[in-house]
Amino acid sequence: MFLAHGVINRNNYYNRIYSKTASLFEMSALAASMVGTEDENIRESMRSYGYEVGMAFQIVDDILDFTGDQTKVGKPIGSDLLNGLVTLPAIYFAEEHPDDEDVLSLPGGGWKDTARVQRLVDNIRRNAAIEKAMDEAQQAVHRALGALEESPASPEKDALEDLANYIVDRNI
Repeated sequence: MFLAHGVINRNNYYNRIYSKTASLFEMSALAASMVGTEDENIRESMRSYGYEVGMAFQIVDDILDFTGDQTKVGKPIGSDLLNGLVTLPAIYFAEEHPDDEDVLSLPGGGWKDTARVQRLVDNIRRNAAIEKAMDEAQQAVHRALGALEESPASPEKDALEDLANYIVDRNI
């Protein structure tokens, strides 16, 4: 799955970010609930919360690859594309501009061309693709918060809500 360089496909992307990030969040939330309760509904709510928060976290991380400050993000802007990883902002851009020569070059190895990738990054940054990807992350956070609705008020619930909201509010 991680060898799918230049693949412009939502299912591939979602599977990749689940495997890379969301599965860790999901299992961490589920494991914590397994220690605290035998209630299967609470466990399922926590699993769902972890999944949604993990997906949102990775989407925002992928957005920051286009919009973040290189010194704060810790890697060159556009490094995912330079490594052949087509993330959600690039997928949105590709869907809106299927005839773009830089988009068309990706499956054939265009991601190896630094100038081509920089041009694509610049175009994505000027496009609504970033906002659409952020909207998707915010929807995931909304679903995560929904998974907590039945939980009683507590400092732990507040902390989980704060964590979920932080994911879409962070600005690096």
